[in-house]
Amino acid sequence: MLENYFWGEVGVQINAFMSATAWNLKKMMQKLKAELLQLIFRLFFPKDFCSVAA
Repeated sequence: MLENYFWGEVGVQINAFMSATAWNLKKMMQKLKAELLQLIFRLFFPKDFCSVAA
């Protein structure tokens, strides 16, 4: 948020919304990555994963 290339009050709001969107996308991608890895482990290591999860 230190560098704002948009002008005026609306520019500040646009910059804030874009920063918040980037933050939320980063969090969603981390969650998606974790779920994908969990799915892969379940598919390729069904016994090992079930014993660890229980």
